[in-house]
Amino acid sequence: MFKKILFILAGVVALLLLVEIIALLQLKSHLKSYADYWKNLPNSGSFTYVALGDSAAQGIGASKPQYGYVGLLSKYIQAQTGQKVRVVNLSVSGAKIEDVLAKQIPQLQKYKADLVTVDIGANDVAGKYNSTDFARKYDQLAAALPAGTIVGNTPYFGGRIRHNTQALDANKHIAASAQKYDLRVADLQTVTRAHNSLRVYAPDLFHPSNQGYKNWATAYEHAMSQPFLQVTGTPRQ
Repeated sequence: MFKKILFILAGVVALLLLVEIIALLQLKSHLKSYADYWKNLPNSGSFTYVALGDSAAQGIGASKPQYGYVGLLSKYIQAQTGQKVRVVNLSVSGAKIEDVLAKQIPQLQKYKADLVTVDIGANDVAGKYNSTDFARKYDQLAAALPAGTIVGNTPYFGGRIRHNTQALDANKHIAASAQKYDLRVADLQTVTRAHNSLRVYAPDLFHPSNQGYKNWATAYEHAMSQPFLQVTGTPRQ
């Protein structure tokens, strides 16, 4: 009987591992399809919303790209303004601060944005983190963003204690640069810490799930002043 129970348990574990592997492979396959989705969106709308950032802005981890926080925010903006929203998503999966500076900011100058949002820094924190370098690069980024841009701070990393410590340090730099350059902060750290559970993560336990992105969207919505304010999309020179 004991051997039979062990055999059943081993089978369950193997099945769960198989499901996890399939989910992770599907997540990886989304990198291109989600990027294509944003590139092929209809290029029309009286309100232009430009999103900068990394894979979270792409919506990786959500079941569909429009269920990421950028898609959810576009619906919120339309409800608040009554205008059709044109979404220009310049984000790139895997991006770090220096990538946004080098590749996304130059593209931002092509658009007269009514709203700009940024989520960047999580890959810097999860990588080889250096507090001084992070502060310097983020200050350069903040200086190049339009006043009123909403920047997300670094979210809670779940059980990754070292990353959480680094995230809190990074968020101090983000807050300082945001205050210096008149940017608004979406407090992702607080909302993700408050709602931390397995259901808010994708199978890789790094990207948000559909529910996780709803929490992210709430943080960005909260950062938007009421009544809704439009901001110029012209980057600083």
